[in-house]
Amino acid sequence: MRKLVSTILVMSLVAVSLFAVPANNNAAATVNLIRNTVITNNDLAQQMAGVGASDDQALAVLNIMINDEVFLQGAERDGVTVTDAQVDALYAQQKSNVEQQSGQTMTDAQFEQLVVQSYGSVDAYKEAIRNQYILQTYLMQERGDALRSGNYVPSDQEVETFYKRNATNFTQAENVRFAQIYMSKTGDKAADAQKKTTMEQVAADIKAGKITFEAAVNQYSEDNESKASGGEMGWLSSDNTTVRTQWGDTFVDTTLSIPLGQTSDVIESNVGYHIVKVTVHNDARLLGIDDRIQPDVDYTVRDYITEYLANVNMQTAMNQELNSMVEELRSEARIRILYE
Repeated sequence: MRKLVSTILVMSLVAVSLFAVPANNNAAATVNLIRNTVITNNDLAQQMAGVGASDDQALAVLNIMINDEVFLQGAERDGVTVTDAQVDALYAQQKSNVEQQSGQTMTDAQFEQLVVQSYGSVDAYKEAIRNQYILQTYLMQERGDALRSGNYVPSDQEVETFYKRNATNFTQAENVRFAQIYMSKTGDKAADAQKKTTMEQVAADIKAGKITFEAAVNQYSEDNESKASGGEMGWLSSDNTTVRTQWGDTFVDTTLSIPLGQTSDVIESNVGYHIVKVTVHNDARLLGIDDRIQPDVDYTVRDYITEYLANVNMQTAMNQELNSMVEELRSEARIRILYE
């Protein structure tokens, strides 16, 4: 069961109750801060199903729903609103964020399918976005000064203790730095066969010493971006799911197996033909606290832990302020709990 959190983000996604809460529209509670709102037994049953709650947690879930309602009424009373256009913009931003994290472009239909799998419907997801925006905006409007003045940076001792307790979680996958000569696939069988033949001859000439790898990059590679730097592509790790998806497992696994300093035969990927030269090879290993998380990024395990703990500390402070706001709003509202 997901942990029950006293925020407006606990959403009802299932339309049929799985529990023994009376399946009728009798009031389970009423909330009145700026208007009277009835939370029915049906509402409660749906919420319990959505969060996977058991019968003995019904009152806890009901109180969360009361908190959500009184918070939304308080936000409305104090001028915090969000328009449909803003929700649509936030929805589009979420799609962009998912694309950035996955390294892949998604159609609107593909993103909608992902949303439906997670939230049941696009409307439910947009409602979650709307409520999240209201929560953050109202919280910062009312308690922003206190939150901004807080010091959330962990001490060196806290960072080092966290590392010691979680050291085995900080690993670096096997990785290589490589350069390549590249010809893209066109989809035309005859043209692609000719490109493959050309690349096989180039690979043979490099091995025979008839041409250097660097000269072959300049003469044959179709990747103009890497061509300007001698075919340099940067780092490739065994756990790079983006490259595995786009170029294929064969390319990744073959590149990782190339002896240091040697040039490969032609490697056929999903997108083209490659001749690869590996210039650095690192085996998989546990990382020390001051090691870089990625070999090409100046960002260490210590940096990561510091940022993570600072975020945890800030989230704790935000939750404390949020709970305090909810308590104040509940004290101002007329609330009746009728569920038994």
